[in-house]
Amino acid sequence: MAQCRECGKEFIQNRPFQVFCDDRCKGAYHRRRYRQMAVEEAEQRREARMNGHSAPTAEERQSASDVLARIVEKAGPRLHRRF
Repeated sequence: MAQCRECGKEFIQNRPFQVFCDDRCKGAYHRRRYRQMAVEEAEQRREARMNGHSAPTAEERQSASDVLARIVEKAGPRLHRRF
């Protein structure tokens, strides 16, 4: 007998790697896990915003584009891809 990972109920395994008693428990476990992951990612994004790591402004994007253009110019001849 095995114990269900979600509800804790004892059940007879059909396969040696079975950890849930039925599809309902399996779905509930995964929905809760994915929801928890989404909450953690949202919390990380919120903390990043609070620490000053927000989306770049238009000026920052423009300056990054200018720097990239200068780097590409200094890189020399451009290599062409063969198809």
